Amino acid sequence: MIAFDWSHTPLGPVEHWSEPLRAAVTDALRDRRVATTPSPAAALDALFSAAPLGLAIWDRDLRFVRVNASLAEMNGLSPEAHIGRTPKELLPGIEGLDALMARWREILATGEAWHDVEVFGQTPAAPSRARSWTEHFFPIRSGAEIVGIGAVVEETTERRRMEAALRASEARLRDFAEASSDILWLRNVETREFEFLGAPLRKLFGEDAGGGDVSDPARIEAIIEAIVAEDRAAAADAIREVRQGHQRTHSFRVRLPGRTGTRWFRNTAFPLRDADGVVRRIGGITQDVTEERETAQRLQMLIGELQHRTRNLMGVVQAIAESTLASSTGLEAFAASFSARIAALSRVQNLLSRLEGLERIGFDELLRSELSAFGALPEEDGRVSLDGPPAVALRSSGIQTLALALHELITNATKYGALSQPGARLAIAWQLLRPAGDTRAWLRISWTERGVRIPDHAGRSGQGRELIEEAVPYQLGARVQFGFAADGLRCVIELPLSRAATAPDAPA
Repeated sequence: MIAFDWSHTPLGPVEHWSEPLRAAVTDALRDRRVATTPSPAAALDALFSAAPLGLAIWDRDLRFVRVNASLAEMNGLSPEAHIGRTPKELLPGIEGLDALMARWREILATGEAWHDVEVFGQTPAAPSRARSWTEHFFPIRSGAEIVGIGAVVEETTERRRMEAALRASEARLRDFAEASSDILWLRNVETREFEFLGAPLRKLFGEDAGGGDVSDPARIEAIIEAIVAEDRAAAADAIREVRQGHQRTHSFRVRLPGRTGTRWFRNTAFPLRDADGVVRRIGGITQDVTEERETAQRLQMLIGELQHRTRNLMGVVQAIAESTLASSTGLEAFAASFSARIAALSRVQNLLSRLEGLERIGFDELLRSELSAFGALPEEDGRVSLDGPPAVALRSSGIQTLALALHELITNATKYGALSQPGARLAIAWQLLRPAGDTRAWLRISWTERGVRIPDHAGRSGQGRELIEEAVPYQLGARVQFGFAADGLRCVIELPLSRAATAPDAPA
């Protein structure tokens, strides 16, 4: 910029100039440089004719003496229309104009400049439109005497509108981020400080959702330290790649302060570039996926369990069909026996389908389901009594075989035994055993029929007895005692359970 003492011009000392004013003066004088310093009048003429900012000079009566084209356009009046008139006469739509003019008179009296004045209102250029300006006012001296005031005017209407729109957009984004269950964050690449950190993460760390400095180094360190040590290097590598301009999604475990165990988080991070394509910030969306991963693991386990049960079921159906066919005297007998056994299998499958996760069917639930199919529950048939602890968990892998064994016992009792004769009784009891030297609990089932007149052919042989005495021991690893007393059937089945029971110990 040409060396010149601007302190006696309406622009005031150079050190008080704004950047837009410096640029305007530089542009105006660039093509007018000569070997010698120009006169103040020539420099002022050049500035008034070329400056993109509004420039004006008032005399001591606050009448316009000179106005450049930029200010005239802002006001909607020609430069000539300003001369000799006061702002109050020409611009009555300016808010607080009397107070402004009173302050201008103070400048005339004290010689102190007034910078960065925010002015609002309307001008003849757009009478119905609210506008804004940033203005600077300087005393103009002739020797030691203050002879007038100079003004530099920059319109800020559009900038304010854009700033307001930006603030509203930021507020909406912040509201969205604060309401989201996902964690939104923004980080400065150069300083590595967080410029925004969503409320869910602050809450996870036990902080007030609205408080705290997101750039606090202690906060940043706490977040980094919370990542499980084994996952920290991979997480750092992913963020490093994002700073280099790549989008990355990675998962890691976190140990939260004051809580036991770890939680899984999935982070999707992406670069944010400036107008020159340089990555200045990185942003991210972090989700707590602990429950999602646990659900996926449970689903995988359930799929495996379903596949296992399906294979078992198909094998059981095939065995039922083959053994029923071998023991049937004809197609009609086969159809009746096969349908009854498939119905028993269907009932146990219905019980299995209602289980969730690691749940197991209790023996009493299985037994009552089979008795109910024959109308033989104690509350339905007074000849039947049940005695045993509730909810003794059974292994799902062998439950079809046990259900079929119970079905055969009940079928036999209905056809030939206690449930076929009015004076007979059926007592079913079960208890937990914990044999010495065996870490497993065992379930002992006692089936006792009394007062039964036994036909000579009843239960001596057949598929049902074969299933109880051969299939149950083979498939369940059980011990079976099956036989007839003078007044009815006696059957004892002892089978191992998959886990130790919680009921009190019983004798072996």
